[in-house]
Amino acid sequence: MATNAHSRDERIDCRVSSDSKSLFSRAADLCGVTLTSFMIESARERAIRLIDEHERLVLINEARDVFLNALSHPPAPNANLRSAAEKYALKK
Repeated sequence: MATNAHSRDERIDCRVSSDSKSLFSRAADLCGVTLTSFMIESARERAIRLIDEHERLVLINEARDVFLNALSHPPAPNANLRSAAEKYALKK
Protein backbone atom coordinates (compact mmCIF):
# COMPACT_ATOMS: atom_id res chain seq x y z
CA MET A 1 0.00 0.00 0.00
CA ALA A 2 1.50 3.31 -1.06
CA THR A 3 1.57 6.11 1.46
CA ASN A 4 1.61 9.81 0.83
CA ALA A 5 4.72 11.43 2.34
CA HIS A 6 2.68 14.54 3.10
CA SER A 7 -0.21 12.68 4.70
CA ARG A 8 -0.94 14.01 8.17
CA ASP A 9 -2.72 11.19 9.92
CA GLU A 10 -0.52 11.01 13.01
CA ARG A 11 -0.48 13.33 16.00
CA ILE A 12 2.22 14.24 18.52
CA ASP A 13 1.33 16.22 21.62
CA CYS A 14 3.81 17.81 23.97
CA ARG A 15 3.69 20.28 26.79
CA VAL A 16 6.26 23.05 27.03
CA SER A 17 6.94 25.93 29.38
CA SER A 18 5.52 29.32 28.49
CA ASP A 19 9.10 30.55 27.96
CA SER A 20 9.75 27.79 25.43
CA LYS A 21 6.48 28.44 23.64
CA SER A 22 7.29 32.16 23.44
CA LEU A 23 10.73 31.35 22.06
CA PHE A 24 9.33 28.96 19.46
CA SER A 25 6.58 31.41 18.49
CA ARG A 26 9.07 34.22 18.05
CA ALA A 27 11.28 32.05 15.86
CA ALA A 28 8.26 30.95 13.80
CA ASP A 29 7.26 34.59 13.30
CA LEU A 30 10.78 35.45 12.16
CA CYS A 31 10.58 32.62 9.62
CA GLY A 32 7.11 33.68 8.50
CA VAL A 33 5.53 30.31 9.26
CA THR A 34 3.02 28.98 11.73
CA LEU A 35 4.17 27.64 15.07
CA THR A 36 3.14 24.13 14.03
CA SER A 37 5.09 24.34 10.77
CA PHE A 38 8.12 25.68 12.59
CA MET A 39 8.01 22.93 15.20
CA ILE A 40 7.58 20.14 12.64
CA GLU A 41 10.33 21.41 10.34
CA SER A 42 12.73 22.07 13.23
CA ALA A 43 12.19 18.61 14.71
CA ARG A 44 12.52 17.02 11.27
CA GLU A 45 15.79 18.83 10.49
CA ARG A 46 17.22 17.85 13.88
CA ALA A 47 16.14 14.22 13.47
CA ILE A 48 17.74 13.98 10.02
CA ARG A 49 20.97 15.56 11.29
CA LEU A 50 21.10 13.28 14.34
CA ILE A 51 20.48 10.12 12.32
CA ASP A 52 23.10 11.19 9.78
CA GLU A 53 25.67 11.79 12.54
CA HIS A 54 25.07 8.32 13.97
CA GLU A 55 25.08 6.50 10.64
CA ARG A 56 28.11 8.14 9.09
CA LEU A 57 31.50 6.57 9.62
CA VAL A 58 34.15 9.21 10.22
CA LEU A 59 37.74 8.05 10.22
CA ILE A 60 41.00 9.82 10.85
CA ASN A 61 43.42 9.61 7.90
CA GLU A 62 45.42 6.67 9.26
CA ALA A 63 42.32 4.61 10.07
CA ARG A 64 40.83 5.45 6.67
CA ASP A 65 44.00 4.26 4.93
CA VAL A 66 43.99 0.98 6.88
CA PHE A 67 40.30 0.45 6.08
CA LEU A 68 40.69 1.19 2.36
CA ASN A 69 43.81 -0.99 2.17
CA ALA A 70 41.91 -3.89 3.73
CA LEU A 71 39.14 -3.46 1.15
CA SER A 72 41.63 -3.26 -1.71
CA HIS A 73 43.80 -6.15 -0.51
CA PRO A 74 41.62 -8.62 1.40
CA PRO A 75 43.35 -11.61 2.97
CA ALA A 76 43.09 -14.96 1.21
CA PRO A 77 40.09 -17.02 2.33
CA ASN A 78 40.89 -19.45 5.12
CA ALA A 79 39.64 -23.04 5.39
CA ASN A 80 36.52 -22.05 7.36
CA LEU A 81 35.49 -19.47 4.77
CA ARG A 82 36.06 -21.88 1.88
CA SER A 83 34.02 -24.57 3.67
CA ALA A 84 31.17 -22.11 4.35
CA ALA A 85 31.19 -20.99 0.69
CA GLU A 86 31.02 -24.61 -0.49
CA LYS A 87 28.10 -25.35 1.84
CA TYR A 88 26.30 -22.25 0.62
CA ALA A 89 26.85 -23.19 -3.02
CA LEU A 90 25.42 -26.66 -2.40
CA LYS A 91 22.22 -25.18 -0.90
CA LYS A 92 21.52 -23.24 -4.09
